[in-house]
Amino acid sequence: MTAAASSSPARGLRLSYLRHFINSHGGETSFAGKTTAQVCFEFVVPLTKPSELSLVDHVANDPTTAAYVAPANWYVSHAWQYLFLETVDSLERFFADRGLSDDAVIWFCVFNNNQHLASSYPFEYWSTTFKNGLAAIGNVVMIMHPWNDPIVLRRSWCVFEVYVAVTMGARFEIALAQGQEATFLNDIADDGAIHRMLATIKCENSEATVPSDRDGIFDLIRAETSFIAVDRLIFSTLSNWIKAALEASIASAPTLAEKAARWRHLGHIYDRDNDDVETERCFRHAVVLFTRANGPNDLETLKTQSELALCIAFQRKPQLEWEPLFLSTLSALVDLLGAMHKTTLVARLRLTVALSWNGDHRGALTVGLGTLDLQRATFGLRHWQTAGTLSAIGGAYNQLYMYRVAARYLRRALLVQEATFGHDHTSTQTSASRLTNALLNTGNAVRALPLAQRLVASSERILGPLHDSAIVDKITLGVALLNAGKANEAQALLTTLDAILEGRPELATRQFSVLDHIAVAFWYQSQYEKAATYFYYVESTDELTPETWPANCLVCGKAIVGCVVMCTGCPGGIFMFCTSCLARKVARLQLLCKHDPSTTTYTTTPPPRRFFLEKDLLEASYDRVEMLWTDYASYCTMHNVPLHERLARTSVPVLNRSWHPML
Repeated sequence: MTAAASSSPARGLRLSYLRHFINSHGGETSFAGKTTAQVCFEFVVPLTKPSELSLVDHVANDPTTAAYVAPANWYVSHAWQYLFLETVDSLERFFADRGLSDDAVIWFCVFNNNQHLASSYPFEYWSTTFKNGLAAIGNVVMIMHPWNDPIVLRRSWCVFEVYVAVTMGARFEIALAQGQEATFLNDIADDGAIHRMLATIKCENSEATVPSDRDGIFDLIRAETSFIAVDRLIFSTLSNWIKAALEASIASAPTLAEKAARWRHLGHIYDRDNDDVETERCFRHAVVLFTRANGPNDLETLKTQSELALCIAFQRKPQLEWEPLFLSTLSALVDLLGAMHKTTLVARLRLTVALSWNGDHRGALTVGLGTLDLQRATFGLRHWQTAGTLSAIGGAYNQLYMYRVAARYLRRALLVQEATFGHDHTSTQTSASRLTNALLNTGNAVRALPLAQRLVASSERILGPLHDSAIVDKITLGVALLNAGKANEAQALLTTLDAILEGRPELATRQFSVLDHIAVAFWYQSQYEKAATYFYYVESTDELTPETWPANCLVCGKAIVGCVVMCTGCPGGIFMFCTSCLARKVARLQLLCKHDPSTTTYTTTPPPRRFFLEKDLLEASYDRVEMLWTDYASYCTMHNVPLHERLARTSVPVLNRSWHPML
């Protein structure tokens, strides 16, 4: 949007003035095909030339039109490249839908800014003008054209307006013209349209006519908020608008099949937000309506049925609720379309994901590898649908601790998905997350760290910093920083995350993991007292697996249970191993060390709860030692601690009677 001056930012024009303005200049035919920029220079500038005022002030000074001027209560954000009549239609529909047509008074830059002085003011004047005007008004409506790649989000001045809305806590709404809304309802028939649209939103890529304006806007955003917060406001508002628009449109859909299709598309939006309950609700409606419209064995019925089965599986409901539904759907698809059809293959992929998600990783591999063979023959290895299966197979191998095998599949998947969808698409994010996990568990922190950083930036921007997926990505980033030797950065990130989780009881398991890793971060930095504070907390909780470390062995890939092994020559305990691999595969351990293997020595440390039980025993007074020994022995028995790892009774000074000089 071109910056321009305003003499009275708190005043605006009533919505009805838009029609008055159009009618007084020859009606809609005079404006057909003209952009807002053309309207400004062909109509607004000549009209206000006698007074050389803004249109708002010009109208206010004319007794015949002064009644159109009033305190503004809505700030309009739009791009000057938009068609003017589409902009007017968007505003009229927006306010009519909310019953505000008679009350709406708009602050519209073309009308409020003095276009005769536009080139004479510096950036600071414009930024202050827009910021003060928007802050005083408190309500913003952004016009989005076209819906799937809004020009407005590619203009830095419009991004600035969103930034002000974020920092001022203003109400933020979205408006579309009737033609754009119809296009939206038509476009969503493409299942990937909404995901692709959301993946294009990145305000940091916006531009301005004057490059220095862009620099100034970006400096303000970085100083007072973040691009993540600006993008997040747009994502949440747009997502809410899409949900409301879709659900409202269902009643007016002309056929049962179209109603069903809109329910399914609405389910895809909720699925993007990881809201499985709402996703299931939408898919169930869609299946019922598709069945009524076309029968139980229709293609659309079966496609939606496989999506419903996956959604149920994601909620970890009993397998009897989703596996039979998958199998019957697959059988019907094979009969209808054949085993090689893309819809059949997609349903097989969903079954692969469902099995792995519910712990049957070997079953998932059986289905997934079979699907891959069929897809390779149908699409080839570089097709995006094949990439989805490669990713699912890699995820299953991760869960079986076969991280090196997993990484081979995941690298291929990620290359295809990045090229096809871009970095921010949900499929790309899933593969990137799985590959990060595989790399971290094979000691490749150098490659894992940038992936982990990218995941956090994307999930915070798209889902929000408090979303469970964003929190998981931050924990992964903390682990990547630890493994990369950046313990101080990891500690800062995880401590901040701990404060966020403090008031989130539903995420208690996440907080436990965070505290565990904070303790490790302090330990890596040789800050043992601070580490002990966190380990004591962990020890005091009722964790069901106190012998399991929050890390996997870098040789076998399995979770470390019991004593953890670390190389004394590597900084900060970056590499962790299990005692079994130390005993049987010491050469594999040494491959990860960068120093002379002949000088390598290893330490073994028991898990926190056992460590503190042993510490208390070794420091116990005579009157407490028997009780503590009983607790320790019970703990070791309950958690199957190997005999060779247990503290020997004779090593406890108070229990070793040979210390007494009279015995």
